[in-house]
Amino acid sequence: MSARLLEEIMLAYLDNKIDVLVCTTIIGSGIDIPNANTLIINRAVHFGLSELHQLRGRVGRSTSEAYAYFVIPSHRTISEIARKRIDTLEKYSGLGAGFHIAFEDMQLRGAGNILGKEQSGYIASVGFDLYCRLLRESIENLKKLEGKTHAKNH
Repeated sequence: MSARLLEEIMLAYLDNKIDVLVCTTIIGSGIDIPNANTLIINRAVHFGLSELHQLRGRVGRSTSEAYAYFVIPSHRTISEIARKRIDTLEKYSGLGAGFHIAFEDMQLRGAGNILGKEQSGYIASVGFDLYCRLLRESIENLKKLEGKTHAKNH
């Protein structure tokens, strides 16, 4: 779709000349459409947790009550991780849900390698608390080692 046509359609939607907007996930890029109150995401199990939460945040941005529907196959046919993502979105839907959703997402995907390029890590295998404790100990050991190296050079 050309930029001009896209602009025309968005303006028509904002002016209530169009009632339904069918789009890709581009809508999650921060477009603020206050009169949008219903969102339907088809094949929601193919999206990540934070992406679904971001998309859900595109509705309910005014005084109208909003609804977000996630179309999924039967719970029996989706993967364990997909089920956990959907369950997390059902569980956390009010104000402040973002923190809890981000934490659940980190638990599912891993925290990543803080000092490397990998975006998912081993947190799921050791747990968040142990991961943080190991990270803290590693930082303390590096500081001690750096202090000894600095003392030798002077």
